[in-house]
Amino acid sequence: MNGLVASLRRIEAVARKELRHLWRDHLTMGFAIGVPVVQLLLFGYAINQDVRHIPTALVDQSRSAVSRELVGQLEATQTFDLVTRATSEDEAREMIVAGRVQAAIVVPPDYTKAYFRGRGAEILLLIDASDPIRARAARAAADGLMARHNRRVERFQVDDPSGGGGSAVRTTGDRATFGAQPDLVRPRFLHFAVLNLYNPELRTAVFVIPALLGVILTTTMIMMTSIALVRERERGSFEFLVATPVQRFELMAGKLLPYVGIGFMQILIVVATGLLLFRVPAEGRVVDLLGASLFFIAANLALGLVISSVTTSQLQAMQMSFFFFLPSVLLSGFMFPFDSMPQPAQWLGEVLPLTHFIRVSRGILLRGSSIFEHGIEVGAMAAFTVAGFVLATLLFSKRLA
Repeated sequence: MNGLVASLRRIEAVARKELRHLWRDHLTMGFAIGVPVVQLLLFGYAINQDVRHIPTALVDQSRSAVSRELVGQLEATQTFDLVTRATSEDEAREMIVAGRVQAAIVVPPDYTKAYFRGRGAEILLLIDASDPIRARAARAAADGLMARHNRRVERFQVDDPSGGGGSAVRTTGDRATFGAQPDLVRPRFLHFAVLNLYNPELRTAVFVIPALLGVILTTTMIMMTSIALVRERERGSFEFLVATPVQRFELMAGKLLPYVGIGFMQILIVVATGLLLFRVPAEGRVVDLLGASLFFIAANLALGLVISSVTTSQLQAMQMSFFFFLPSVLLSGFMFPFDSMPQPAQWLGEVLPLTHFIRVSRGILLRGSSIFEHGIEVGAMAAFTVAGFVLATLLFSKRLA
């Protein structure tokens, strides 16, 4: 019994010592407390799979009160946000390619006449279906509105006078709306022709692979760079850097260059695998993708150097890398629709380089856009790189820890 008591006391002493050590390690305690809080906030507040507020362009060639009413009803579904107007379908398609909008509503010139005469008024709805979730939500909203309008017409079967062997319907009981004489109309009073662009089969792989390219780069670039200086401190090779005439800026730049090559190698592996195994289309130029990737790789490496400059062990560096990686994946639009997130979550997501790179990679690979059409995204990644590199240079000190 005395031996058991003594053993328990020794265990208590070791546990007390470990608890004090953890309490003094502010980074580890912050990680232990911060990760559950961040996960709870992200999954409970910021993450929302209900697609809302899709940026949409309007091509209203009818320009009538009826067409304006229909557009207002589409906006009332909260699925579409009309952010701009276009003069033609081709112009609307160019906006989608450039990433300015994600959908377009095209109202034909004869919409009002066809609507009231019951001749099957048709609205064209163009959707960037690179995100299948967004495409399905847009179709569901259009189908719901279409069903509501089609219920206006009382239907009954009649013979098709054209001799086609089919059936048609007549409108009855509404002379003010449909005219003095009942017209032969189509079974569908209003029809939305939904065209899924860039991913007509709504395959998940087409949506995931271009974004997964950014996720892989984020994981490897930040983690490898964040432990670079810390590993040298732990192994003692940091002394040689202190003894050299290398300046802080030169040391940071030298640390970045080898990992740029590794990043390009990963890009080629992911793109080749996506093309061969998952049949992901590559509509744009590879040189544009590599050019945009250079800015993204630099942004992640700069962040890795910042983490490396403020941590004292590889474990701490890995913890901080994971702490940054989790919000990047959840708030970038990789897993959940970006436009459906609350406004504060979108503001935070706009700060993250992964958000901008996913837009660029999907635009180049799936829509065939060029790097010049993503100037805002590239500029955001460049600004993040400069800020991170300057901060890492200021934090780094050429002295032994």
